[in-house]
Amino acid sequence: MSDSPNIGLEHSFFWGMILMSMLYGIEFYMFVHSTSLFIGQRRVSRRPHVLYIALGFSILACITVAAFANFFFIQNMYIDRRTVEGGPLGYYIANSTVWWQIFGTVADQFANYLGDALLLYRCYIIWGGSYAIIAFPGLLYLGAVAMGIMTAIQSASPGSSIFRHQASFAIPWSVLAVSLNLFCTAAITLRLLRARQMMRDVGGIDRTSFVNYTGIVAILVESSLPFSILGIAFAVALAKNSNAGPALAFIWGTFCGLSPQMIIFRVATGRAWSREIASQLSTQVLVFAASDRTQPTMSLSDSQTKFGGITQETTVEMFPTPRINAYKSDSSLSQKIDV
Repeated sequence: MSDSPNIGLEHSFFWGMILMSMLYGIEFYMFVHSTSLFIGQRRVSRRPHVLYIALGFSILACITVAAFANFFFIQNMYIDRRTVEGGPLGYYIANSTVWWQIFGTVADQFANYLGDALLLYRCYIIWGGSYAIIAFPGLLYLGAVAMGIMTAIQSASPGSSIFRHQASFAIPWSVLAVSLNLFCTAAITLRLLRARQMMRDVGGIDRTSFVNYTGIVAILVESSLPFSILGIAFAVALAKNSNAGPALAFIWGTFCGLSPQMIIFRVATGRAWSREIASQLSTQVLVFAASDRTQPTMSLSDSQTKFGGITQETTVEMFPTPRINAYKSDSSLSQKIDV
């Protein structure tokens, strides 16, 4: 069997399935933990999170269907039907259009649509409710949905395979989906980096209060950067008919559910960017920026004293760290001395 010309593809299916199983376990844990946190919150604050619970459950259900369809298919490839002509890959080519395999593919695509919709919504929230920022990625989203439907139809054709099809709709589908994720990733990353820079430029802000919302982990999760990188690798593998295509398909397909579950997990733990966090940051920036410009002072004119003909006046500035300026003057010279 090691002399098979398709041994690389067979290895790719095998290791892709192992990695997919590991990622599925992480996703399942995140959904259960997030749901328990949402349910444990007060009733008043729990209502807005019902949609997050429903979305997380829908995504997990879709990934579960896709995962078990792939588990059963790999079981037939390598155990139950391994003696068919052509070996494991021969079984894949002859049976890739069975109804339960197509159903698993469609379920994975639907999870991708839900995850991309959540990413668009998070981009909208992080940019302060701007519809303009999601106009272009919204068009990419519609195009990716259309190409995804065509990919599902093509994969149902007898004897077809997206990994060995010269005119596969999976290529434009993956390119549009990756372009959408790259745009949202860049937009979200830019916004969070600008928030970090704003806190550095304006002194007096307690940056430790916002590190959970603008830190490296926040940028990686909120922008779905790992998912975008995997999408690029998957699109390149498809375009080049690489043996790594099946493994990347399993991993990327699982990340279709894992990435949005990570965002929902951050929402459940109170670490996700929200309108309230943006309002708090903007308020602090405005307060400290205004104080730097105005610098209100209070002159204590009654404290003037004379020492040898030199008049000393003390001016106290109303700041957290006050500075006291003493002014010395005579008939020919005015000198400022910082104390």
